[in-house]
Parts: sequence; structure tokens; C-alpha cells
Amino acid sequence: MLRSLPATEVKNRLGRVLREVAKSGGPIYVERDGKPVAVILSVSEFERTRRAAAANEKAELLGNAFGMWRGRADIGENWVAEGRSRWDSEWPK
Repeated sequence: MLRSLPATEVKNRLGRVLREVAKSGGPIYVERDGKPVAVILSVSEFERTRRAAAANEKAELLGNAFGMWRGRADIGENWVAEGRSRWDSEWPK
């Protein structure tokens, strides 16, 4: 269930809002003048979101690196690691 609270209520009841976020994980949307301006998440939910975004970014970078081979299921991190292990180079791993 999405929850929205006015910024004034969040300010006045911050302790209660934080307990709710810790219990539910959030999100709680904070509104100013009836428009959402911020989101409050639990730390665990924020970290999960960050890991997912980092994984998507890494997948995008790998996909861009392989151009026309992009999207092939057999090309991924393991494939790159195996190829690098065969190279005699100072390439950072």
C-alpha cells in the first residue's frame, strides 16, 4: 500500500514515521503543496534498490561493450572472466 504524508506531518511526527518505515520498509511519499517531493525508505529497501540499479548498470555496460552480440545469453561476466584469464596482460580485473 502506497502511503503519502504532508511534509509538515512528517516533521511533526518524525519518530513515528521512522518506526513505521523500519517496520514496513516503506516507501512513504512526502508531499509539499499536494505534490510528492521525497520518498522515505528503510535502509534495507534502499540497499536492495541500489544493488538492483548497480546490476542493471553493469549489464548495460557489458551489453554496450559487445555491440552486435548484445543480448546473447552465453556472453556475460563468466565469459569475460574466462577470456581475461587467457590473456597475458595487465588489464585491471
